Amino acid sequence: MTLLFLLMHSTMQAAGNEAQTSFWANGPLMLMLLSAMILLVVIVILGKIVSGLIERDTNEVWKKIKENKKMGMLLLLLFSSLTGFSQEVAAVAPKADTGQMFGMDATLFWVMFGVLLFEFIVVCILSYVLFSFLVKKGLIAPAASRLPKWLQFNAMLGNDIPLEKDAELLTDHDYDGIQELDNGMPPMLKYIFVITVFAAVIYWINYHVIEASPLPLQEYEIELEQAAIAKEAYLKKAGNSVDENTVTLLTDASILASGEKVYTTNCVACHGDKGQGGVGPNFTDQYWLHGGDIKSVFKVVKYGVAAKGMRSWQSEIKPGDMQAVASYILTKLGGTNVAGGKAPQGELYTGAVTDTLNAVKDSVMTGVSDTTKK
Repeated sequence: MTLLFLLMHSTMQAAGNEAQTSFWANGPLMLMLLSAMILLVVIVILGKIVSGLIERDTNEVWKKIKENKKMGMLLLLLFSSLTGFSQEVAAVAPKADTGQMFGMDATLFWVMFGVLLFEFIVVCILSYVLFSFLVKKGLIAPAASRLPKWLQFNAMLGNDIPLEKDAELLTDHDYDGIQELDNGMPPMLKYIFVITVFAAVIYWINYHVIEASPLPLQEYEIELEQAAIAKEAYLKKAGNSVDENTVTLLTDASILASGEKVYTTNCVACHGDKGQGGVGPNFTDQYWLHGGDIKSVFKVVKYGVAAKGMRSWQSEIKPGDMQAVASYILTKLGGTNVAGGKAPQGELYTGAVTDTLNAVKDSVMTGVSDTTKK
């Protein structure tokens, strides 16, 4: 009755709202209804079969239930609770905005789901009862006996030997009146051993014959290479985002080498191949027109100094390359005092050597930290 009421309620909701899909055109609901009807038919058929085959046993069970007043009271309470539940659901169902699931009222969906689940459980119970009865009467063989012996659970555990044959398996070993049986190893352990042998052969072929998969050491080396590539990509990305406020003096050989290439391509014409100066100032002494620290040099390379004829390179050189060439000027050219260089210009800056030493120290400590982590 509750299910019928919910169906009527959903039908009225669909009729009152033209935007909703028609109740009878709801595919999931029709599928659930059809499934419920099929399961109901199966329950009726199985019930008839079970009651026909074990009618005598069934009558005895019902007779005991009727004689047992406590069981009768329990059934009465169960029936009462189901009736109360149905009334409660019926009272809740007419409320509006209960939500939609698969195009149907949420309450209706869960009731239908519960009905299907209940019918499925009943079908499973009836099937089990029928199967057990047929096995008990010897009409069919147990399911386990249909399996090969090596797949039967008791046989795999080595428990398929009848107790009456234990006397045949007794050994001569006697320990304070306790004798042991000459039982073999359980077949399950033998299967596990055979599987491990096959696994070892497959492992050997995979890793040592065809080398389809890397060994642990090779895998470690591959991970190191991937980490180096990832680090290089990160440094490249980080270098392209550096500016005059975040730039630092670098001493890495590869970075200084790239800085030398940038210097040779763009700076030699004005500052000389050794930084001795020309049209531009001398880089090899300790005198600087606009500051001799890494941030000042980077800023001059980036923005230029129009009044001194120094052009801006920010539109042609990437920030990472500007950091590299500034680091190259300070670490490789600064302080070399090349003979025949241009006369000093600007103010004396004595912190160049200290900056370089600090940068080298930071680089060494970073390398030690990375080694420790590995």
